[in-house]
Amino acid sequence: MSPSLHNPIQSDAAIGQVIRERRKAIGMSQDTLSSLSGIAQPNLSKIERGKAGAKLDTYLKLCALIGIDLFAVPRS
Repeated sequence: MSPSLHNPIQSDAAIGQVIRERRKAIGMSQDTLSSLSGIAQPNLSKIERGKAGAKLDTYLKLCALIGIDLFAVPRS
């Protein structure tokens, strides 16, 4: 099951899955996102599959390129 856009992301694998699903939903290839982000395609694949983590700035860059806002919300 994919993480909901309204539920907390609690792992590198979960954010990678969201990035992958959004990239596919907008019809963007890994090669294109790799080129736009400057992240080597094999590394991007590992991030999307949860096999490698990334720094926050990398996640922010990827999210911006595919039209996702990544933000923090205080807990209730």
